[in-house]
Amino acid sequence: MKLFTIIICVLIFSPNKVFAGLIDFETNANGYIPADNEVIALTDIFSIDNINIRFGFDSNMNGIINKEAVFENTGEIGDTNDTAFWVRNASKDTAAPGYETLLGDYFLRQFEPYKPFGQFVILHESNLPVTAASGEIWDIDGGNNTEQFLVQAFNEGQLLESMYSPLGNNRKLDGKPWTFTFNNLSNITKITIDFTGSKRNGLGIAFNNFSAETGVSALTTEVPEPKSVWLFGLVILVYLKLRTAGN
Repeated sequence: MKLFTIIICVLIFSPNKVFAGLIDFETNANGYIPADNEVIALTDIFSIDNINIRFGFDSNMNGIINKEAVFENTGEIGDTNDTAFWVRNASKDTAAPGYETLLGDYFLRQFEPYKPFGQFVILHESNLPVTAASGEIWDIDGGNNTEQFLVQAFNEGQLLESMYSPLGNNRKLDGKPWTFTFNNLSNITKITIDFTGSKRNGLGIAFNNFSAETGVSALTTEVPEPKSVWLFGLVILVYLKLRTAGN
């Protein structure tokens, strides 16, 4: 009966979702440590658990990705104006105290620092539906001129879900991340991020720690998975064999 118990456990606890890894931008698409201001080609593919992901910018807002993203090194090492954000009473591109490890050594920014970037775009390709995703936008702060971002998840041209970041009209997120999270969606093929604050000069996006997850679509959860059906059949066969042997 021991084998029967093991199979039952496998059937019960076999997951219907596959959790993907994390893209923390500490390595480039080829797995090497990037250089400061290194360009991420529009064709560069970051792969995590069979999900192929590309990053870029639609600078003309015409639905075509035409501008590269760039790796930014934390701190001011070798930088003059090629930075992503400022932190009060600290150096450029520096995390607030206690957040240094989370920011790491590298993150992503737009090609031209502090210039309007249009729309940041994240594209997914996977044999399984991408049902969840999350990422961090850093240093959403401001004063009379505010900072804010609109994040939207799409399946092809269909909008699945959207959310706004907190309104950056103070220093609450100075050098800190805000995390967006999408869960239990049918299939995310694209995520877009637009700047919606009132600020018109010194615009920027500092993006880090992106993850995605594939799994069974919520639209198909009532249909038995082939793996589960096969395991159930195997359980029945083993049970009948054991029962026959016992007699």
